[in-house]
Amino acid sequence: MGGIGKTTLAQLVYNDVRVKLHFDLQAWVCVSVEFDVLRITQKLYGSIISQSCCMTELDLLQVKLKELLTEKKFLLVLDDVWNENNVDWDLLKPPFESGARGSQIIVTSRNEGVSSVMGTLASHRLMQMSEEDCWLLFAKHAFKNADVPSSNPSLEVIGRQIVRKCKGLPLAAKSLGGLLRSEVSMRKWENVLKSDLWDLSDRERNILPALWLSYHHLPSHLKRCFAYCSIFPKGYEFKRSELVLLWMAEDLLQPKSKKMLEEVGEDYFDILISRSFFQHLFDNYRHEPIFIMHDLINDLAKVVSGEFCVRLEEEESINSKQNSSLFIYEDK
Repeated sequence: MGGIGKTTLAQLVYNDVRVKLHFDLQAWVCVSVEFDVLRITQKLYGSIISQSCCMTELDLLQVKLKELLTEKKFLLVLDDVWNENNVDWDLLKPPFESGARGSQIIVTSRNEGVSSVMGTLASHRLMQMSEEDCWLLFAKHAFKNADVPSSNPSLEVIGRQIVRKCKGLPLAAKSLGGLLRSEVSMRKWENVLKSDLWDLSDRERNILPALWLSYHHLPSHLKRCFAYCSIFPKGYEFKRSELVLLWMAEDLLQPKSKKMLEEVGEDYFDILISRSFFQHLFDNYRHEPIFIMHDLINDLAKVVSGEFCVRLEEEESINSKQNSSLFIYEDK
């Protein structure tokens, strides 16, 4: 299920000190929709040697990766896998067979069919959080001071009703907690609770209503910046500095006195992070933090920008699309 916390759980395991001490090598790759064996192998190799890998010969690259893994107890994470083709998996896995006994590969997926192809152990299906845990997660993001809910019981009453509508999904709780962060106006909380957008659960590829609400309550200048991100394919990794420059190039940033445009863009970016539109991506070998959009957030960006922006994929002509790749956005 999208937004239920599969990647977060894998990150907790991957970064645990006991796990790090148990394995000789660790590597993490976000696979996403396109199961590109060369790209995945490059990422794994680069993660282990702590630098980017530019080798494009798959056979040579797999030999190099095999040398690194031979007789080593390793932990690999393949995050967000969709491909059920066992031929692709058989092409990817030869280097892993040289590892020491006790090596492990964790795969996260929304598709249980993936586990039957890739797995040797039974899959673990994550369940929704309990209502109380979901409230604690929501409150952590909504209140800077943990004592605020008890000092303002009315907000807690409304907040718990909002949490019930999140149906135990952590991504929904985090996004709405970020939306209401430090917001003390009961009217705004009640507006979120009573919003008609809760009834849109079956609209546009089942995007979570909580995500619709988070987008709906963004200021118009942030809506434009978020909609711009619809040009990114699923699984696309980006840096804050790079995205800010792209926003600047499209004239999406509103100048402020005594602030450089780059600083304005960084402020925009931080707000979108706080509302869970972007998330950190674990990466061993790059010093500047890397970010990614959750698949559901990516879907949301494509829906809200559908009238204004479309990506041209490789080998597609502009006539084969209903729209063009030129980004034009006017908030209404």
